[in-house]
This record gives sequence, C-alpha cells and structure tokens, in this order.
Amino acid sequence: MKHAQTPLVLVFSTSYSPAIGGAEIAIEEITKRSTHLRFIILTARGFRDVPRRERSGNVLIWRLGLGLSIDKWILPIFGFFAGRSILKREKQATLWGVMISQGSIAAYFLKLFHPRAPLVITLQEGDSEDHIERARFGFIYFFWRTILRKADSVTAISKYLARYAQKAGFEGEVEIIPNGVDENYVSQSFEGAPVELFKQELDIALEKRIILSVSRLSQKNGIIDLIKAFSLLRENDVNAILLLVGTGEEEQSMHAFVNKLQLEKEVIFAGNIPHNELFRYYRMSDVFVRPSHSEGLGNAFLEAMGAGVPVIATPVGGIKDFIEDGKTGIFVTPGNAKSIAAGILRVLGDEILAGKLRDQGRELMIRNFLWVDVAKKMEDFLREQVS
Repeated sequence: MKHAQTPLVLVFSTSYSPAIGGAEIAIEEITKRSTHLRFIILTARGFRDVPRRERSGNVLIWRLGLGLSIDKWILPIFGFFAGRSILKREKQATLWGVMISQGSIAAYFLKLFHPRAPLVITLQEGDSEDHIERARFGFIYFFWRTILRKADSVTAISKYLARYAQKAGFEGEVEIIPNGVDENYVSQSFEGAPVELFKQELDIALEKRIILSVSRLSQKNGIIDLIKAFSLLRENDVNAILLLVGTGEEEQSMHAFVNKLQLEKEVIFAGNIPHNELFRYYRMSDVFVRPSHSEGLGNAFLEAMGAGVPVIATPVGGIKDFIEDGKTGIFVTPGNAKSIAAGILRVLGDEILAGKLRDQGRELMIRNFLWVDVAKKMEDFLREQVS
C-alpha cells in the first residue's frame, strides 16, 4: 500500500554506474536523497560484469542490453519496451530524461504512447552549440528540438543551458537546478589531513606544487592547452607537477605529446579514480585547472571549490554561473597556453589571492551548491509533476 502512494519516476539515462560523469553523479546523488519518491533507472548495460538489476533503497536500476558497447544505440528500443512493461503494472509514473541522448529518445517514444505521463527533461550537456547543431549531420539537434517540444517540463544545470533549451524549441520556463557538491567535502577539517603521506603513496616529492585537472581527456576540455601551458611553467622554473585524473579518447595522443615535450616525469596520468577517493586528490593540490572550450556546468570545478582548492577556468557556458573572476576563481582565455600559464603563476605566486579564492569558492558551494539542497529542489520539482 505504501508503494502505491509513493510517486514513481522512471529515469532514462544513456549511461549510469559504473560509468562516472556529471550526469551519472547527479542521478545518484538526487535519487538516494529523494526519499518521498521511488525511482527506476533505465540505462544501457554496456558491460557484461555488471548486474542487470540492482536495488539500493528506493532506487531500482535496470541495465538493458547485451553487455556490449552497442547497448547505448539500442537503448531507445529496449528502454521503450521496458518502460511500457512498467507502466502496464504501475499505471502512472513521471518520465525523467537526463540529457538528450539515447535514453531520452526512449522516454520520448514512451510519452507518445502514454501522453498522460509527465515528461521531464534535464539538460546536463557540456558540448558546444556548434557540436550540438552540426555533429552527426544535424541529427543531434533534430532530437533536441523534437524532444524539447514534447517535454512537459525542463530543468537545466546552468543559465546557459536554460537559454539554449528555449533556443532549441522549449516554449515554457526552464527551472535551473545545478549539480552540486557532497556536503562531506565542505565539512571535512583541512587541518592535519595526511597530504604528505598521500604524496608519498603517489611518489610525488613533498616540495612539489601540484596542478590538478579532473577531466575526460578530450579536445573539448582543453587538456592539450593545459599541457602546453605547463611546458611554459617549466621554462619559468616552477617546481610543480601536472596531475591529470581521467581517461578519454585523446589519452594516447596526449601521452605522445607529453613525451615529445620531454615532460613524462612531470606530467602524471592517474587514470580513472573512484569518485569516493577524489577528495584526497583535491585536498593535496595547490590549484585546479580545466581550460574548457565548452561546459554545461562542470562538476569537477564545484568539487574542487568545495574541497578548498583555488580554481582556474575559462568563461564559457555554465562556468560563469559560479566563477567570478578574482573572487571565486580565475578566468583565462580558451585555447591560449600563455594565458593559462599566467593564471597558474598568478595563483601559485600569491598566497593571499589563493587563500581568498579558497575561502570564497568554498563559501559559495556551501551557500548554493550542496547536494542535500539541490536534491531537495529536484525532488520537489518532480513531485509537482504528478500533483
């Protein structure tokens, strides 16, 4: 009887745990805190060694497909039929598509057959407008326009994406609900943390300054620009290492570029790090840098600020929602290695400025970006759809 009275939300996401990205983290953080709703997450399986069904509290995960990379491409079909089978049993549910990709296409088709089911779309995308409108022969933008015109409600993680939703055809008001930071990040004491021990574990000399980037290794995120900037820092005798956390389609070419610059001893490719272990990487770093060419918002920036790390970024997309140049972070020019290097030198060479960025960035996260508050806002929004 209790379940019959608890609203159900079908979450459509092209990928989910063990895949980790901003959208996947947002789904997990919101669903586990939204105790007045039930959730079934419909996602591509993608890996054979993950369970097809998994339950955690009020969240049930359905991983659909063969356990192969092709699963995301057949998710519109598998997700549609899985959703129909659930709605035959449940009668009523809210359809929540997170990002406009294969998962939301499944939600769109389900909406066509169940018009009374509210369709909520959340925009999390970090791609540039040019990519959205021109890539894959315009099919991406076609689905943006088609799905947004069918949506009953839309949320976006930034003002930039909210404006773009309306440009792409959504006629209603877009609710801005950002991603967030785990409250444990901002509540942990910074005194006495075993930074020295962790540096030793990673074989990093104690006197080295650490420049950190947590990012998919892609052209979009400007990591090649950051490596070029780091080579300029070496010319200025900066005693630092560049620590790159993440993997991506350009990892091999980045390794080759680092070798070409003879920086292999000073640039560390750490690979993918479990999300629950990232705090230690933020904690030991002197500055966080991701000179993106486009961003929807950028979870890693928020986490770095919550952990008390000065942040250097570019004034693109949703980044302008939370960084004010010289107060909560430093802006540098996209694609400009000299500008990026100058920004890093500015932070590393001015402890008063670095302290100001640490304090004001962390205060902003506590005030506006804690997951506990973000999840409550999203839960209330979803509950309104069936009221």
